[in-house]
Amino acid sequence: MYVTDQADIVIDASPEEIWEYVTDPIHWTASNPEEHYGLEYDTPDNRPQEDATFQQREEVAGMYADLHGRFQYIDHPNVAVWTGTAYYPVLRGLVTVRIPEGGTIRLEETEDGTQMSHAVWMDFPNNRRGQLLKRLFTTVLDGKAKLYDHTNKELVFFKERIESPAHEPPIPTDESP
Repeated sequence: MYVTDQADIVIDASPEEIWEYVTDPIHWTASNPEEHYGLEYDTPDNRPQEDATFQQREEVAGMYADLHGRFQYIDHPNVAVWTGTAYYPVLRGLVTVRIPEGGTIRLEETEDGTQMSHAVWMDFPNNRRGQLLKRLFTTVLDGKAKLYDHTNKELVFFKERIESPAHEPPIPTDESP
């Protein structure tokens, strides 16, 4: 039983420049400091790559989660698809609820810049417990709206930082002999 949402924004930069900025775990964590508590990729350069795993500590709709994920597909610098399991400690950690989650980040060049989108999903179990959890998440916690707000806040942060006059785009390296 899915809860899904997607946020989109146009950023005046190339997909490569955006990719370099947003895949830095320090920048991703800073994109939502009230709800992000750290991100680590299990790669030598601490950047995402296909089949790499990651751990992100965050809050969604006011609920703390420890997300363990993997990048299933990466088409650098255009698409990154991730899936994982978020562990939500409930009742002060007495019970841990595991929710499969995932997302697709896209960077598509347009006439106005690069459209960045992040489509996210949560898959509540298809049983009575899952139905109850989904109902609590979507009604009491206003989770669908907060899921959008969480994702959109990240994209707005990236746009503001990348388009800022203080931002310095990466310098292309000359790989010729």
